[in-house]
This record gives sequence, structure tokens and C-alpha cells, in this order.
Amino acid sequence: TAGLLYNKAESQLLNTVVALTGNVFDAVTKEPVTAFVIVNDEQGNSVTKTRSNAFENGYYYVTGLRPGNKYTVILRKPKYFLEKYDIFIANSDKYEEISRDFLVKPLFEGAKIPFPVPPFELNKSKMRFGSEEILNDIKGTLINNEHVKVEIQCYPDNAENKKENKTLTTERCNSLLNYFITNGVDGTRLTIKPFETTDPDNPPPTKKKAKGKRYIGPSYIVVTEIN
Repeated sequence: TAGLLYNKAESQLLNTVVALTGNVFDAVTKEPVTAFVIVNDEQGNSVTKTRSNAFENGYYYVTGLRPGNKYTVILRKPKYFLEKYDIFIANSDKYEEISRDFLVKPLFEGAKIPFPVPPFELNKSKMRFGSEEILNDIKGTLINNEHVKVEIQCYPDNAENKKENKTLTTERCNSLLNYFITNGVDGTRLTIKPFETTDPDNPPPTKKKAKGKRYIGPSYIVVTEIN
């Protein structure tokens, strides 16, 4: 009896499928986009594919994934960086839908892609705690697109002292440069551009910010060359 119960449970697990669904957005504009969504297994074989629908908020839906397996989701769109994300499907004997949104970064010379969250504390050049998740996403994008060269740009937190600002932003650029190189990005593809004045596209607020919220100069990667 125990063997029959085990076989039944095992059979349920083997027959269970999982769906992955969500939306795909432009990482800069946050607008929904149409992109190819390809799912590969651990051996690199294509399991399923679809296209997100820009007219339905970038919606996509893929199924046929199996519990206990690891997959790679590949996002392709002309004039955008190729993106790859690893997904692990937990063991389950029930049908599930896993929700996961994705961002794709525009790819053309001059494309300016902001770090979604400042990787530094106020007036500091050492990367703040927890910034690795953001940096890992950009690092992955750079590694998956070896034909692209980018410039790392950093802006200061205020407009008070240009000399001090230039020193700070140079150190910030170098912190990011070193992080990417240490984590597998070819340094010949990277240049830096520190600024001594605040970002004209995202300047410090003129009104006092809410308590606990402080303006920190943004950082960007800017596409300089596509080979």
C-alpha cells in the first residue's frame, strides 16, 4: 500500500505543470513592450516560447514548466539588450501560476539607462548595503551583450562644491567599474564619466523632501558603441 501511495504521489508530481506569467516593460520609460519570451531548460533546450503583448500591458503567459526544475527565461526584442533570468520552480503536485514581471533595456548608441535605485549613500562612494541585487541585474545585461560598450556616469548629491563633487563622482564611477570588472565584465568595454554638477534631467528637489528621504545623485550606464 505504501508503495502504491508513493507511486501515485510521484505520478502526480511528474504530471504537474506550472505556468509563468507577468508583464514586460521598458526599463527606462516603464511602458509595456512586445518582446519574445523564450524559456530554456538547464541543457539549453527550448521548452516554450511566446510574445508579450504591448496592448495588454506587456502581458505574457507560458506553461509546460515542471516542478523541481531550473529554467532560463530569455527576452529578445530588436533595439533592446538581450536579457536572461534564471527561474527555479519549486516542487509541487498542484498546478500553479508564478507571476514574474521583466524589464528590458533599450539598446542604441546614446541610450541612457538609470540605475533604478542609487547604489550609494549620501556623500559616499562605497556601495551601500543591498545594492548588489541592482548591480547584478546590470552586470548580467553587460555579460549577455558582449558586443556593446558602455560609459558609467555618476552625478553628485548637491551643487555646492564642484571640486569635491568631481572627486566624489570619480570615486563612485570607479567603485562601479571595479564591481563590474571583478564580476566578469570585460573592462575594455567600460569607460567612466564623473560629473561635478547635478543631473539636469533629475535635479535635487527645490522643496524639502519627506522626512528620511534624501536626494542622492543618480548613476547611469550609457551605450557608447555597438559592434
